[in-house]
Amino acid sequence: MLPVRCRHFIYPLLVLCLGACAGSRPQPAPARSAPARPVTQAVTPEKEAPVLTPPGLRLSPAVRPVRQTVTLELDPRREMFSGTTDIEIELPQATHEVWLHGEELSVRDAAFIVAGARVKTSTLPIGDMLVFLPREAVGPGTVILRVAYTGRARARESSGVYREQDAGRWYTMTQFQPLAARRAFPCFDEPAFKIPWRLTLRVREEDGAFANSPVEAETHGPDGWKTVRFQTTPPLPSYLVAFAVGPFQAVDAGVAGQHRVPVRMLVPQGRAAETAWAAQATPPLLEQLETWFGTPYPYAKLDVLALPGTQGGAMEHPGLITFSAPLMLGPVEGDSLWRQRYFALTQAHELAHQWFGNLVTPAWWDDLWLNESFADWLAYKVVTQWKPEWRGDVRRVEARGDALVEDRLVSARSVRQPIEAPGDVHSAFDGITYNKGAAVLAMFESWVGPDAFQQGVRHYLDTHARGTATTADFFKALTQATGKDVAPAFSSFLDQPGAPRVAMALECPKEGAPRLALEQRRYLPLGSPGGRGEEQAWQVPVCVRYAAGGTEGRACTVLSEPTGTLPLDGAKACPDWVHPNAEGRGYYHALLRGDALERLTRQGGRGLSIAERRVLLDDAEALVASGELDVAQALTLATRLLRADDPDLVMGAAALVASVRDDFVPRTAWTSRARFVRGLFGGQARQLGFVPRPGESDDVRMLRPRLVWMVAQSGEDALLRTEARKLALRWLDDRRSLSMDAAQGVMGAAAVSGDAVLHQRMLEALRTTTESRERDLLFAALGGFQDAALASASRALLLAPDVDTREALPILFRQLEAQPTRAGAFDFLREHFETLRERLPRDIAPWLLGTGGFFCDAEHRARFAAFFAPYAPTFEGGERALAQALERVDLCIAQREALRPGLERFLRRY
Repeated sequence: MLPVRCRHFIYPLLVLCLGACAGSRPQPAPARSAPARPVTQAVTPEKEAPVLTPPGLRLSPAVRPVRQTVTLELDPRREMFSGTTDIEIELPQATHEVWLHGEELSVRDAAFIVAGARVKTSTLPIGDMLVFLPREAVGPGTVILRVAYTGRARARESSGVYREQDAGRWYTMTQFQPLAARRAFPCFDEPAFKIPWRLTLRVREEDGAFANSPVEAETHGPDGWKTVRFQTTPPLPSYLVAFAVGPFQAVDAGVAGQHRVPVRMLVPQGRAAETAWAAQATPPLLEQLETWFGTPYPYAKLDVLALPGTQGGAMEHPGLITFSAPLMLGPVEGDSLWRQRYFALTQAHELAHQWFGNLVTPAWWDDLWLNESFADWLAYKVVTQWKPEWRGDVRRVEARGDALVEDRLVSARSVRQPIEAPGDVHSAFDGITYNKGAAVLAMFESWVGPDAFQQGVRHYLDTHARGTATTADFFKALTQATGKDVAPAFSSFLDQPGAPRVAMALECPKEGAPRLALEQRRYLPLGSPGGRGEEQAWQVPVCVRYAAGGTEGRACTVLSEPTGTLPLDGAKACPDWVHPNAEGRGYYHALLRGDALERLTRQGGRGLSIAERRVLLDDAEALVASGELDVAQALTLATRLLRADDPDLVMGAAALVASVRDDFVPRTAWTSRARFVRGLFGGQARQLGFVPRPGESDDVRMLRPRLVWMVAQSGEDALLRTEARKLALRWLDDRRSLSMDAAQGVMGAAAVSGDAVLHQRMLEALRTTTESRERDLLFAALGGFQDAALASASRALLLAPDVDTREALPILFRQLEAQPTRAGAFDFLREHFETLRERLPRDIAPWLLGTGGFFCDAEHRARFAAFFAPYAPTFEGGERALAQALERVDLCIAQREALRPGLERFLRRY
């Protein structure tokens, strides 16, 4: 699944590179980590009231489902739906109570069927659970629980069973991961309960019905309704069950894979032509994965469904992968290259899940990394094999850098975080699980060797196919394949938060080979509450590359103690340079002591791969934040490693420069900072302009909106701002005048210095367009106006009755990110918090708790903490989100104070 933190508006912010990543209010969930309270059932006076003790976080493993049949009647135009379900259950002993998950369901009738006889049963809802109480004990052995019930398909939601309107037509969809299947039917809503499902949907004649498995039979009634029965699925956990109902169009995308599986694109009515790229990319990615796994795609069909609206992210349901429409669908002309590549990477991730997560499912959520980390890691690999010109290794290094930023927090999770409450489950879908887990896998694949690693993965999947597995099972398979006991080293990265900082000092004694003296401790930035980090240690696979006397070499070791030595046995003389992280595979920050960094970059990083240069830039930013590298040295490094003819290096240098927040630069030095940005990037940005030219490479076309926007905003380039305004007005008159990528850069740059006329034109365009990509672009741009009155007018859209707050949320996040509009956006958030919470789905509303992390001063930190502290316990994972936001503020304050003197000295040159 695409990470929840980015699911809803990642596309517009991804393309613009301007953002932070960015129903009714749910009642607070019961605290499931505390001892469960006994519940007394109401009974007649002559009977003693039984005392019911709800399970804790997990249901009893002794009571197990065998299979489940579900029949639902669904009309997307209505909120209520009805259902019946038969659950075959194995009971180890005679029992008077059976607990299942069930939330927001009204049970009309329930009974146990034992040897064909019906046992009348009463039901009590308790929190997100249902307890079924037969009149007489049932079991031991196999029984059937039959339940008739009603549920709710909410509009403007994005989990459970929910509804969305597109072009006046209503659709019903599902998103159950991680804990929302219980809102569709009573069930054993845990990944370990993996069973076959048989689904039947009764829908209106004009609606289509789709689910995980192919249709087995379809019957039509005289009442304008039809009944669609689907084939029984292979064993699935409840969170992977999926269905969709509505006037979808099916686009044949041919067949794919060894079994010639039929592939279809399912889209909202009228959008079939927009599936061209998705239909083109999906079959070859599936085939690449089959080759890597050595086994065919394990399901009978592959439907890829575009979810109406802007919500939904992507989800790996077997046979019915779902995507948000803006991510999956592109215009026939002028499609975004960013979107196309992001779709391909996400689709590779979801297809990898068909083996990791679907064929073999983690037994519990603490091993979620066996799903998400593997899917991310493998997605980079297969996309690189399919499209090597996309430089998947560089994309992998970028994601590694994102993980290391998140991992610097003392409040960061570990990859295998113990799950003790429902909030812990929701919190597990974060950058630590996805990006860090993938980076750790890349490191250990490099350590044991790609072929041996692949054999270990194949053995793991073959052993546990159609079942569940744990991290210990994976370690066992990998150890057998490689002959190395991988568990201790792997666990040191999975089971503790943070990342190592490995210091390296080159030593060239007169006798013996050159060597590196190594020292590890936890990386901690300035202002961290975590002390110095000496108490933590990792078993770190360290690999370096070096050049000595015109020849290059590679050396590796595992640093398992606080200090160690890495001999450079292949070097016949003292190396000219040493790169501390060969191919950028290691998950650590490297500190080169002495003149080693100077020697490495003296000739502009000649001999280094693009991925290795990007690692140096990421490490430089981190070492500035920890006070171990002067900010002037880091910015000089950006100028040395920058190659104007390589878009990835330009983007890397730009990211390092952009990491110096506005808050770190005194207002009096902003003009000097703008001159520095223009001097470094301005010539290339003005040469590129906003409009693509014939014959340009895709990489240049993707660089343009990021670089030109940066020079227009941070570089305060008057020529580019003037050009952006002219082109923005032209695009508002004629949407065909710019490609989508070009329009993203233009509108963002124009908004930074935009006036009331431009703002009004954007508002008018927003009122007249229903096209989701255009609306995404406009909302993001409206968040960029920095005039106080115009910024306030943009924020008002979040509360407008004719605006979906989910669409408008980028306005709030962009204003909080930008220093000139941050205070006004926060005051708005405090004043309207309850209204915003009511208007946002339950899985998006918790994002509001992280908004304080944009601040960089003690006054706003105190105000943010005081306001949100009472709310945090009422959100799933709220306390962690608030703690991380406050820690980010503390780090920013400490770094601002430490870096300002050096920045001022550096910027005086400009």
